[in-house]
Amino acid sequence: MKDLVRKWLTDQVGDEDETLLETIYGDYVDTIREQLVKAKGEIARGDFIALDVTAHTLKGATLTVGDTETYEAVIALRDAAKGSNATAASLALARLVAMKDLL
Repeated sequence: MKDLVRKWLTDQVGDEDETLLETIYGDYVDTIREQLVKAKGEIARGDFIALDVTAHTLKGATLTVGDTETYEAVIALRDAAKGSNATAASLALARLVAMKDLL
């Protein structure tokens, strides 16, 4: 996944500033991890309105860095939140957590 994001970022901003690329990527990873922790709590509480907001934040983060693989999984989480489906939300979150380990 890092290669996918790196290629997209390089296409957008060039590869002259390695520090900038690493900073953007690091911020992205931090955001994803923070939002996944929030999502876990929201699912446990059955707070699907908050989960939808969190999924929207995740969606924006993935699109900002061109991470289309994670974006697809985030859409499943958002759909589950909109449908107030705890089982689907848990499955989508598990998929995202597994992907996070690849970050």
